[in-house]
Amino acid sequence: MRLDDIRKNINEIDDKMKTLFDARMECAAEVAKVKIETGDSIYKPVREKEMYERFMDNPDYVAFLKKVVQISRRNQYELFLDNNKNDDLSDKFKSEDLKDGKLNLMLKPDEKSERGLCIKDILSVISSSKLNVECIEVNKENINFSVTFNVPEDEISQKEAYLIKYMLESETL
Repeated sequence: MRLDDIRKNINEIDDKMKTLFDARMECAAEVAKVKIETGDSIYKPVREKEMYERFMDNPDYVAFLKKVVQISRRNQYELFLDNNKNDDLSDKFKSEDLKDGKLNLMLKPDEKSERGLCIKDILSVISSSKLNVECIEVNKENINFSVTFNVPEDEISQKEAYLIKYMLESETL
């Protein structure tokens, strides 16, 4: 088989994967709507563990699935925040959490991943953010760390900061 033929096959697979990804995101949005209606939490570590255990024979696929699930959760948080728009909450976020264009979060990981994200998964969320990370400090004694993001004053960056804060604080101990 020629390289061009192989690349054509890869493109076809990518097209199919995109269609499946879009369908999965639609399902995740439906899940978010139910969770909003019932007041349920978005992050479900037990459910996620069950999903990953189905594919433990393929660690590469588990890594891929973890990223897809992370994106799903992020979209669910965004829907949740859009559904619960509250100007007072937004103003409170800006005044209490953003100091000189910086957002500083104190995070405690769950190394057993039973009730919260482990360090590796927290770093994955942070690295996927559209915000620039200024500093990450680790406190080995208390097994926690802080992360400081630079947050420009534009509305998109402010929304991203609010979303990342909400997501990480909801998913860590």
